This record gives sequence, C-alpha cells and structure tokens, in this order.
Amino acid sequence: MALTHGRSAFSYVLGGLLVLAVAYLSFELGRYQAGYSILDHRRESAGLAERVGEEQASNEELRRQLAIVETSGEIDRETYSQVESNLAELQAKIQAQEEELVFYRGIVSPQDGVAGLRIQSLEALPSDAERRYLLRLVLVQAIVHSRRVSGTVKLQLEGVKDGQTAVFDVAELAVGDDGYDMSYEFRYFQGLETELTLPLGFEAQRLSVEIWPNEARAERVNAQFEWSAVAG
Repeated sequence: MALTHGRSAFSYVLGGLLVLAVAYLSFELGRYQAGYSILDHRRESAGLAERVGEEQASNEELRRQLAIVETSGEIDRETYSQVESNLAELQAKIQAQEEELVFYRGIVSPQDGVAGLRIQSLEALPSDAERRYLLRLVLVQAIVHSRRVSGTVKLQLEGVKDGQTAVFDVAELAVGDDGYDMSYEFRYFQGLETELTLPLGFEAQRLSVEIWPNEARAERVNAQFEWSAVAG
C-alpha cells in the first residue's frame, strides 16, 4: 500500500517536470520560429558595439582635426598680425628717412639755390592745457657751412581780441620756469622751442618771425605764417 502511494507521488513529480520541459522547449521553439536566435542576438550586439567604437574613433579624429584647424587659424592670424605690424614699422621708418632726406637736401642744396640763414619749418602743437601751444622753429644754414652763425629770434602773434586788432610778443605769452630763450648758434641747423598760452578772447591769425643775426654784415630774416597753417 505504501509502495503504491510512493510510486504515485513519483509519477506526479515526473509528470510535472515533463510539463515544464515541454513548456520551455515550446517557448524556445516559438522564439526560433519567430526569427529569434541567441547567437544572432550576440552577433548583432557585437556589431553594434563595434560600430559605436568606430563612431567614437571618428568623432575623436574630427575633434583632433578641428583642433588642428583652430590652432592653424590662430597661428595664421598671429603671423598676419606680426607681418602687418612689421610692415607698418617699415613704412614709418621709410617715411622718417624720406623726411630726413628732404630736410638735409634743404640744408645742402635748397630748391631755390639761395645760400644763407633760413627758416626750415615752424609749427604750433597743442599742449596739455587749454589755449596752450608748443612752438617749434627749425633754422638752417643752406649751402655754405664754413662758419657758425648766431643771433636771436623774435616772435610776434597777431590777431583779434574783443573785436579789435591785437599784437603780442611771444615772450609775453611764454610759460614755464625756464624763461623765454630763442637765441641760436649753429653751423648746419638748430631747433628752438617755446611754450605759450593764448590770452582769453584772443583769436590768433598770423605769426611773424624775425631773425636777428649777431654778425654785423648779416641780413635779418623776416617771415609771416598763417596761424591756421602752423597750428593745423
């Protein structure tokens, strides 16, 4: 009786296992028939991983190339800027040399061919205060340089003040603790400077220059300059 009961229980267990096995096999068979394959899935996953790796490598290469292009662009811009700066410096040097050449030609062989003391240039530069100017006068001795020349320069500023004609000696308008000194002594050329302040209400029109040589036989040099020209 007990033996018969044991066999019945074993039969039930064995039957249950068979049912589970048949169910699993049916599930795998269904997936296979539907086109699913574990091997294919693994191959597909491996292929996708490989493509992802290739895309990442491609992205890294693009980033590297972009960095090279950007660096090259920066180098090009820096090189261009340096060349442009060098060119500007070269042009400035050439211009300065040309101006020096014109200046020395005016001393050695002026266009009019007249020898002696003359005014090479005169300019009035705005200073660091309102109505204040720095006068720069350059004197030269043209053609003949066998002896030194000396003397003084007198400057007068003409214009209109409060509706009336007015004339001022630049010595009266000069500023600074060093005093007014426009004396000269040179063989080839000399630059003279003085700073002045225009009176309030005064509109400058002309600047007169008189050169008084110390040599007894030397002639005085007189010239007038429009203020708008020298201060422009």
